[in-house]
Amino acid sequence: MIPCILAHDLGTSGNKASLFGTDGRLVDSAVVSYSPIYPKRGWAEEDAGQWWYAVCEATKAVLKRNPEVSVEAVAVSGQMMGCLPLDRNGNPLGNSLIWSDARAEAECERITGRVTRERYNRITGQPPSASYSLPKILWQKEHTPEIYEKAYKYVQAKDFINFMLTGRIVTDPTDAAYTIAYDIAEQDWSGEILECAGIPKSLFPEVVPCETIVGKVTKEASLSCGIPEGTPVAAGAGDGSAAHLGAACVEPGDSYLCLGSSTWLVTQTDRLILDGGGRLQSEPHVIPKQYVYLGTMQTGGLAHSWAKHHLSSPPLSYSEIEDMVSESGPGAGGILFLPYLMGERSPWYDLRARGAFLGIHQETSQGDFYRAVMEGVAFNLKLLLNVIEQDTKVEEIVLIGGGGKSRGWRQILSDVFQKKICLPANVEEGTSIGGALIAGVGVGIFPDYSVAKEFMTIEETVDPSPETGAYYEEMGRIFEDSYHSLKEISHRLSTLPDVWQGQT
Repeated sequence: MIPCILAHDLGTSGNKASLFGTDGRLVDSAVVSYSPIYPKRGWAEEDAGQWWYAVCEATKAVLKRNPEVSVEAVAVSGQMMGCLPLDRNGNPLGNSLIWSDARAEAECERITGRVTRERYNRITGQPPSASYSLPKILWQKEHTPEIYEKAYKYVQAKDFINFMLTGRIVTDPTDAAYTIAYDIAEQDWSGEILECAGIPKSLFPEVVPCETIVGKVTKEASLSCGIPEGTPVAAGAGDGSAAHLGAACVEPGDSYLCLGSSTWLVTQTDRLILDGGGRLQSEPHVIPKQYVYLGTMQTGGLAHSWAKHHLSSPPLSYSEIEDMVSESGPGAGGILFLPYLMGERSPWYDLRARGAFLGIHQETSQGDFYRAVMEGVAFNLKLLLNVIEQDTKVEEIVLIGGGGKSRGWRQILSDVFQKKICLPANVEEGTSIGGALIAGVGVGIFPDYSVAKEFMTIEETVDPSPETGAYYEEMGRIFEDSYHSLKEISHRLSTLPDVWQGQT
């Protein structure tokens, strides 16, 4: 039998089950999809039962194709910032309110009115927003008390899967941090914040280190998913945090960009850095006594997907879009795109921000629109990089996530950042590799997390053009000014109903 580690990446649109050898090599993977539910504008939910179904089916598929494999350990990484209430038996009491759900804006404002945003950021490392778990829990307390009053614990996506595998409810420091109820310095739930929110600490799980073996696969779980009974299960981490390891971000100064549906730019530090301006986040690294300083966008790959499916009918292929982007050239024919399709987190923390194309003229081409989307994401990321570099120097950036497959986007990012972009061979496997490393450290297959460097092979590097960078610098300033100029208009638009209900 070939010893392997099974890593699950429980994302927004599906679950990927990946088998890795003890040398970090990807053996095989399988994906089972599911879809978010959008009951109203600004609301986003998912059925936890669909998560478990996807985990079981993806596991069975990958194990069936690889009968010679022996699963030595399991770890799950998953979407963060959710709000899934469980009863005392671990049964979901409703759908999970997922990371992109923004219904709890009023509740967030009420909490921060009692704590102040500056104090909140200092305790949690996170600028408060309705996207996080705690305001959503308060929303449930006030709007769906029949669910809240039955809740035993509120958990994140990967915590639910760990419960289904082992029967134990726990979480880890990375997912705890993104509830905005966790004291990042004290490494415990914040009594001060929870008191102000009127939410008891007992509703939150025990917090254990990511590599902790929280239990073993039960007989019942084994029958459902096919993982052998008794297989060790590590606590795991939030998907963004697991990606730190997959990008080999294991030493202070290491930096990477994950260009997925949502997008984040990260630098590792050996000290806790807090952004006094409330634009960036600080979180515990998977590695004990280390931190990461980062900014997270609501979109990125999601903006590209939106453009692909809505700017042409039928949708163009990715290769056709790449050709158009290349023909358009730097500056996208003089148009700008604000990528705020779901509001924005860093650097604005404004869930009422709205997307926009600016500067359209009669010679604007279809390719200009596609390129403007890529450039708009890059300009917003450059704002985050500027804040990071006020405290620590970034030399080069590793690029992971599906967006990294775009040659044109890689060059745009390098030119906007004026940094070397390093593309790993496993550009889409960063989160899964991180999960495998966590499980491997947990059961002693790996001595520590430094082996992440050995597992990453850089396939390509992209160098910036100083000339294009100078042009992009001016466009970046216009981009930033555009957000501020349109802020009031965006907020007014956000108050309008989705559909006019009057007489036709």
